[in-house]
Amino acid sequence: MKYIELGNEEKVDDAYFQKFKAMAEVIWAKDPAVILIVGDFSYHKVITDPFNFSGADSHITTLAAHQKILQLAKQHDREVWFDVHVWTGGPQPDSTLESMFSYIDALDKIADGAKHKVLVFELNANNHSQRRALANALAINAIQRDGRLPVTSSANCLQPDGQNDNGWNQGLLFLNPSQVWLQPPGYVTQMISRNYQPIEVKTESLDRDIDVSATKSEDGKTLVLQVVNVGAKPARLPLKISGFVPAKPVAQVLTLEGPLDACNTADNTEAIKPVKTQWKHGLKDGETSVTFPAHSFTIIRL
Repeated sequence: MKYIELGNEEKVDDAYFQKFKAMAEVIWAKDPAVILIVGDFSYHKVITDPFNFSGADSHITTLAAHQKILQLAKQHDREVWFDVHVWTGGPQPDSTLESMFSYIDALDKIADGAKHKVLVFELNANNHSQRRALANALAINAIQRDGRLPVTSSANCLQPDGQNDNGWNQGLLFLNPSQVWLQPPGYVTQMISRNYQPIEVKTESLDRDIDVSATKSEDGKTLVLQVVNVGAKPARLPLKISGFVPAKPVAQVLTLEGPLDACNTADNTEAIKPVKTQWKHGLKDGETSVTFPAHSFTIIRL
């Protein structure tokens, strides 16, 4: 056991701190290596003053209790993490993504040397379609570029087909008595996971509909581009790469594309799925061009 989250989507106030303190001191005494995680909620407005803000789903207006938790962790020489949730109904993430980054900045201001991190255990939505797939990809790209969050995961995994009764129609993996199948946002998780590389590479996009994150392997021999086109039209764009020369003339490409409201059903479980192709990139002096389909998420592995 490495991590324990205390609560989920809680109102992190003084009452929460008192409960956190009572449990933390017992847990840390038993196993100093356990990292405790604060079960926080979502923030819809950018935080500029840690002790005076609005827009929190829990209705708190100050991070005073967070500061007490940080002080407690520092006193015990322990590390504490904070779980914040982001809405990705799509095709763009909402204000909670930018607010989450401001939350990290705010905690840094009040940490006073306490060891801490922020993570996202829930990318949330009320749909499981291509629009959410794009929003999840955009959020993960932004989080990768930021580089401060150790974990990002998407709610929810399993959903029984035709039995959702609580509004959370956002399963990544659907099931019925005879089969299981991925939805578009589930494929995004799979695509990123299978092409993970540990080192972020600086990127820049000159098209407002195109978002890109790039990573490379530790030995520098593999470069992976994650590209989202939220536009309603295909985009053919120049691609410039500096400091990397592909060893092979062909790149592996995975593309997930489809109408924003498209999803997979029990009768057609693969209506929307990644298509794998090989691309003769023709990179000459680090420059070429590439087309990204409308409403698509593409991974290029060089």
